[in-house]
Amino acid sequence: MLALIIGWIGDQVPNRQTPFLLGLVALGLSTLAIALTRDIFVFLAARILQGLSSVVVSTVGYAILFDVVGPEKIGRALGFISMCQSFGLLVGPAIGGVLYEHSGYFNTFIPAFVLIAIEIVLRLLLVIERRDQPRTEDVKKPSEASLLAKGHAANPLYGTTLPPQPNPPITDLEDNRERRSITSSDLSSMPQASPPVLTSSTPPPIPASTYRTMHLLFTTPRIIVALLALFILNVILTAYDATIPIHIRTTFSLSATHASLLFLIMVSPFSLSPLAGYFIDRHSPYAPTTLGIMVLIPPVFVIQLVDSPACCGTTLTPFLALAICLFFMGLGTGSTQPGLMAEVSLVIESIERESPGCFGEQGVVAFGFGVMNFSFAGGFLVGPLLAGWLIEGWGWKGMNVALGFLGVACLLGVGAVMGGGPRWWRKRRGRAEEDRER
Repeated sequence: MLALIIGWIGDQVPNRQTPFLLGLVALGLSTLAIALTRDIFVFLAARILQGLSSVVVSTVGYAILFDVVGPEKIGRALGFISMCQSFGLLVGPAIGGVLYEHSGYFNTFIPAFVLIAIEIVLRLLLVIERRDQPRTEDVKKPSEASLLAKGHAANPLYGTTLPPQPNPPITDLEDNRERRSITSSDLSSMPQASPPVLTSSTPPPIPASTYRTMHLLFTTPRIIVALLALFILNVILTAYDATIPIHIRTTFSLSATHASLLFLIMVSPFSLSPLAGYFIDRHSPYAPTTLGIMVLIPPVFVIQLVDSPACCGTTLTPFLALAICLFFMGLGTGSTQPGLMAEVSLVIESIERESPGCFGEQGVVAFGFGVMNFSFAGGFLVGPLLAGWLIEGWGWKGMNVALGFLGVACLLGVGAVMGGGPRWWRKRRGRAEEDRER
């Protein structure tokens, strides 16, 4: 829920760098507290502060990214973000383990301090203007010479120029004098409109801009489907994050090293996410997103067959079978995630372009990314809990079948709604609208 509040604040402040820098400072201080403390309560408080500051940095950071690249290149930028996040989650524990083993506990946090300091310095050096606030120098006033050349006369009262008015005929002047001959008594006898009176029982009116913003965002089918798809995608990924290490240890007696290698194989296709983002910028998010979900679904159903040491026969080992399934899951996810995130930002941009000012003067760029982070967090929270509940009730096979049908539901929703639907449906709907107009 904090992501929604941070997103709203990120839209209200005139400069997004202020909350972003505050989030980085809080992130650095909380990390320093975790590195120095030996008290469990201080450690928990620092972890909570670290999580809150991470929400601030990610939500406002996405909005700053949109301010820099704009809707024309947002897909490629989100593709690089997905790639970097995946490799960061993979490389971080490995670097921390090596530093902990050779140099102690505190030194494992030194890379984090260095990265936070570099980010703060770079953020202070960059000057980024918000895209929803046009620069004053971009609004050009017409020169007086150009207006005079068009036949406009100068108006000394307001410093502007007005077009010359033609001289009215004499009859019109006499009529105007008659219309202006209204005495003060006539004005006093006119009924005066009384202002509305609000009683104590009358509820205060809801601000129209806030209500309209919430209504537009949460009743737009494309935004709803994209957010639900992001939620389902993260439910599936975190379900395997929680269950794969336990499954390979209890079923195949494999070690934690094998689990790390499997996750490395799963994350490696995310290096192709920028290619999906490039296609999104050139065309639309529809094709890479739907194709990515199509690639994701089959291995989710197939991986249920890897449930015993003799399941693969003599051709494949269980480890290799799991690696193949997880690789294609990562390939589908790496193509789908940038498209879904770009879809939300592009829909918001489209609504604002069609109805300027419908989201207020500040826009809802940061709030839109806050909603996306909310969907991410919901998936990360629900995924392990759902996986544990499914395995206890239905076993390994039942969990994979349930997750597979979640993927099918996601594909149906995205295929029908995202980007206005498939091309053949958009053409058919366009012809139907033309027939109705005729």
